[in-house]
Amino acid sequence: MKIRIVIPARFNSSRLPKKLIKKINSKTLIEHVLLRAKKIKSDTLIVATDIKIIEQIAKSSFIDCWYSKNKFLNGTDRISFLSKKLNYKKDDIVINIQADEFNFPLSGISKMINYMKKFPSIRVATLITRNKKRAMYEDKNVVKVLVDKDNYGLTFSRSLIPYKSPTNSLIHIGIYGYRVDALNMYPNLSICPYEKYEKLEQLRFLWNNIKIKCILVEKNKSISINSLKDLKVARKFRV
Repeated sequence: MKIRIVIPARFNSSRLPKKLIKKINSKTLIEHVLLRAKKIKSDTLIVATDIKIIEQIAKSSFIDCWYSKNKFLNGTDRISFLSKKLNYKKDDIVINIQADEFNFPLSGISKMINYMKKFPSIRVATLITRNKKRAMYEDKNVVKVLVDKDNYGLTFSRSLIPYKSPTNSLIHIGIYGYRVDALNMYPNLSICPYEKYEKLEQLRFLWNNIKIKCILVEKNKSISINSLKDLKVARKFRV
């Protein structure tokens, strides 16, 4: 079993165009994410992108890059294709770090990796944290999650869930862990109709009865960059 970190870095973004090369202090957003990813103990670290400028940034940071102009529906779809091309073994654990997840929690990723090592039955995992801010709860760019008693995801949504619980909701952090056998299945799974509306790739696993273990991160200071407002908040952050 090997730990493979993959950072899918699609360039186009409808909500904040070219956000990955927007500057946060002296570095671009993607540089911040790449440099933080290098702190994680792993067997391989690679960026998967569709544009040369990101490839150049990755190489200048001494990180491998897989460049492809193929069209993919989302990051999981891109990583599934990559894992087959690079012949990852079915029991390898692939960590998907979203390229716009500024200051993502390193301790949360370590916790998720250790959990997946300990429990081989977990095929897909992700990070969640508690929300205590009403503005975050109401933000459509912030993904909310409901879990069962064993912390498996029931559903993910940009809508206000659960009803009337603005200060005790759980929110999703853009980090996933997959076993390669689950990744290999992904492109052939039935597309969840809600996935199309929500633009949330993880719903496809739930739609096809593949559980997602939700790992709680108690202290989270990550910022998912989806708007100019998010970018301004990140620029005030001391890295």
